[in-house]
Amino acid sequence: MFGKKKVDPPVVPVRWDTAGGFVVGEVVRPSAFRKKGLVGRRAVRMPVTLDGERYFAAAAFVEQRDLEVRSYELHDATEAGKSLLCTVEPASGGRGGEHYQVRDQAGRELGLVFRTPAAKRAVQHGWWLRQPGHPDVVARYHWAKGSTKEIAARGADATVRGAGSLVGSVVDSVLYGDAASDNHSPARPTKPVTWRADDEVALTAGHTQGIKLYVPQASWLDRRLAFALAVLRQD
Repeated sequence: MFGKKKVDPPVVPVRWDTAGGFVVGEVVRPSAFRKKGLVGRRAVRMPVTLDGERYFAAAAFVEQRDLEVRSYELHDATEAGKSLLCTVEPASGGRGGEHYQVRDQAGRELGLVFRTPAAKRAVQHGWWLRQPGHPDVVARYHWAKGSTKEIAARGADATVRGAGSLVGSVVDSVLYGDAASDNHSPARPTKPVTWRADDEVALTAGHTQGIKLYVPQASWLDRRLAFALAVLRQD
């Protein structure tokens, strides 16, 4: 009937190991023109399309274990939050900067999430991963190779900066695909982040509908480790 308010469809939880991108937060549906957004529990969420509209379904609920430190539990949303997926807590014995240990429900280590020391953030993104048996997953800026003097020279070179813009546009196309056809999507951001394991792209991050979207790329990357990085990066 004309004027009748549309009822939102139920947004049921999805499996945490489903391939594709994810976000972290409370947003179930972003606000839009003349439409109030929907929110729920803080969770790792995955984009789903229901009745032709974009929603973010919970995959893993996020609970902070300690208000004084960054310490979290992630629980399987399809099990009503009763099944533990992993824990994230500070580790000791690091070589500068912060680092966090990620363990599965049985206490086995999945890997580590590091925060780059401030002195190195001019050449390397603030957060990176280490998964046993694989190269470190690091987001280094495109010009950050060679000696400090060489890095400074390249960073000041306008040609290299222009090449960086081109690289960014290519990463945008990988991240967003046909996002331009989404009427509710804001302008694409100019600074997506790409984490690499040696020469392999392992994880990318950008924005969709104003929300930070993470897209695991490497088949071997444990999604729970990527979840942990996103949760820590958000706080």
